[in-house]
Parts: sequence; structure tokens; C-alpha cells
Amino acid sequence: MLTKPFEIRYDELDTQAHIGPVTLLRCFQEAAALDAASFAFGWEQLQKNNLSWVLTHMQLEMLAQHIAKQTISIKTWHAFSDKILSRREFEITGQQGQALARGSSWWALIDTVKRRITKSPAELLALNPAQPVYVMEEENFKRPIPEGAEEKGRVLIPVRREDLDLNGHVNNTHYAAWALESAPQGKELHKLLINFKNECRAGEVLDAFAYAETPQIYQHVLKRRSDGKEAAHVITFWQ
Repeated sequence: MLTKPFEIRYDELDTQAHIGPVTLLRCFQEAAALDAASFAFGWEQLQKNNLSWVLTHMQLEMLAQHIAKQTISIKTWHAFSDKILSRREFEITGQQGQALARGSSWWALIDTVKRRITKSPAELLALNPAQPVYVMEEENFKRPIPEGAEEKGRVLIPVRREDLDLNGHVNNTHYAAWALESAPQGKELHKLLINFKNECRAGEVLDAFAYAETPQIYQHVLKRRSDGKEAAHVITFWQ
């Protein structure tokens, strides 16, 4: 388990001078990498064996709104691993100890040479606690878009080199940001589910579609123009 403070910079605030969900996800990603490195599963250690972590799906619940600039603290821990997936939890608090957000994420190890998911090694399975601690139940990431759901937004997204991560594909936090580009205005995000489906590289062009399941629930489909495949499917819940 790792607890790490993050001093939020001004360039990480939104247009209302608040700390938004994408900034929180970026801080969580950094904390997750640091914690994994503490038990020999960090990026530098894995690359020696041509391995790397990839995020398969995750969920974020906002517990506060209109979060002012401050130093936040993220607590994250490896909750459990099975043969393929590893689950990681996180809790985010403000400088006064108030709960800001919480969530769960699921990761897999990929062989960076063969470009395919590999089984969890025995050393990782050995880290499983006797009693896993989860901050929330796993949501339904595969709920279908209701028939007749109205399209409420569409945004064209060109993928830049700046969007890429250490593995050479789009960093997962960008998908959240792109989905929110097609989201409704004037509402507060309560919950976010992301299912990552296909990697994207620089030069790709994505179409981000938003469909209203209800006035409070939107489904976002991010498709590659090159082949029409989904890069990510995002579900957002609004207040």
C-alpha cells in the first residue's frame, strides 16, 4: 500500500479553477506506478522481461464537487490478482482529510514483443492478501446502449505523439478526457466507467460519440476511423 501527496499545479485546474476527474486519474496513475515499483512490478523492472502493465477497465466515483486547488493525497493498493487480471483500489482525499474520490481498476501484463496479454507470474499471485479489501463493487462495464438512444454529441479526436505513454499507445487518462469532451454541459460528473478495448497510436483519428441512456447516464463510444473498431467505451453518470 502506498499513500502519496500530490500538490496540484495551476495548469491542472479546469476553467472554473477546480480539480477535475481527469487530473485525479492522472495522479492515481502515478501513484499506482510507484506502488507497483515498491514490490518489483514497476515499469523499469518489468521492461527487463519485455513486460508492461496495461489497464483493461476502471471505475471512478466522485465524492466531492467543485474541488479547490490544494494538495491531495492518494492511497492505493494491490487488492488481488488472478491468472490474468490484477485489481487495484484507490482513495483520494483532500488536505483536510475529506474524501474526494474513490475507485477500482483492473490491469493485465502484456508481452511487449508479442503484443499480447500474458499470465500473471507466481511472484505476483503470491502477493494476494488473505482478505482482499475493495472500496466498491465492480460495476457493469458491458451494459449495452439502449435501442433508440439519442446521439447527444460527437467530437473528432486526432491522436498526437504527445498523447502516447511509455508503451507507445494512448495513455488511458486521455480516453476519459476525450469522452468528457462529448458530455453534456452544465452537469456534475458523479461516476465514470471506462472499458479499454483497442490501442491507439499517433496518427489515428477517433470519433467520440455520446448517447443519452437517460438524462443522467451517457454512453460514450470512441471509434478508430481507420477500421471502425472501438478504442474505448465509457459510461458517465451525472448529477
